Amino acid sequence: MATTKKKITAKKPAPKTAGSRKATPKSPAATPREEALANDALKLVDKAAALLRKGIRSGAETTQKTRLEAKHQAHGLLTKASSVLGDLLSESTSTLHKVINKI
Repeated sequence: MATTKKKITAKKPAPKTAGSRKATPKSPAATPREEALANDALKLVDKAAALLRKGIRSGAETTQKTRLEAKHQAHGLLTKASSVLGDLLSESTSTLHKVINKI
């Protein structure tokens, strides 16, 4: 008894066309002003972190009053950084609402 087997071949994939790729939308680059404000905020955070690190390293050598002053200075720097970033976010949100309302 002879049985004939049918040879199974895999289907070839369809050729890709130029339009088959979906372009991912790129987020717009930050404006120089926004970038400068973000860098300023980052510098303030770095200064605050340095103050706190200094207070931790020399904690036994310094008085409680000195550590408390460093804490307040760091808190003030972080408050400034938060304010800068909050203002930037508020301004960006306002601009976005204006653009949406025009559409």
